[in-house]
Amino acid sequence: MLKGVERLAADMTARITRQEMLADNIANVQTPGFKAQRLFMSLLSERYRAGGLVANDRRYKVYTDFSQGQIDRTYRPLDLAISGEGFFVIETGRGERYTRAGNFILTEEGVLATPRGDIVMGTSGPITIEGGDFEVTAEGKVLVDGEEIGAVKIVVFNRPGALVREGNYFRARGQSPVESEMVDTRILQGALERSNVSPIDEMVDMIAVYRGFESDQASVKRQDEAARKLIDNATA
Repeated sequence: MLKGVERLAADMTARITRQEMLADNIANVQTPGFKAQRLFMSLLSERYRAGGLVANDRRYKVYTDFSQGQIDRTYRPLDLAISGEGFFVIETGRGERYTRAGNFILTEEGVLATPRGDIVMGTSGPITIEGGDFEVTAEGKVLVDGEEIGAVKIVVFNRPGALVREGNYFRARGQSPVESEMVDTRILQGALERSNVSPIDEMVDMIAVYRGFESDQASVKRQDEAARKLIDNATA
């Protein structure tokens, strides 16, 4: 009976985690380049724990869904969208970070940056725009008044699932990025990749998680009442 309560408690904890994850997804529906978080559950038939063998052990893992979000035209020259694999490289005060969000701005010095002021890296360093006509080609080349001044740096990872999420940025852990050869990847200027979150699907999942939590809660209560009766009968 106690093992049953333990499994239910583990399920309830996972449901709370999933509910928080779904709420974060919904909060970022309008965030450019946002990648949804998902919960993966594996069921092990048995495993060893100190004190003996435990059956039907459930394990949960939150992972990032890196599927392509919808690309919408904004016709804003500083908006860039990646079609295909890859990440923009961003230089922050904490080191290099990676993102799919291409809603960029120009600093007072004319440097391409994120809305929070972090620098967008080119293949040869920061990209400074001095001139009138700014263009980014599908291959990432940056042209100012028709003259090539550099290229937007796009990198890929062998194991994107190992990236650590930091808001709408990602941090590499235990692997180094590889500069994209831009074979199946294109940059679209005047466009943004939207979040890959479906608000309707997330709301449906939230309702299902809530009902599942209530069901687990009711089961725990029934088992608790049954245990109390057993104790009462044993001491009667």
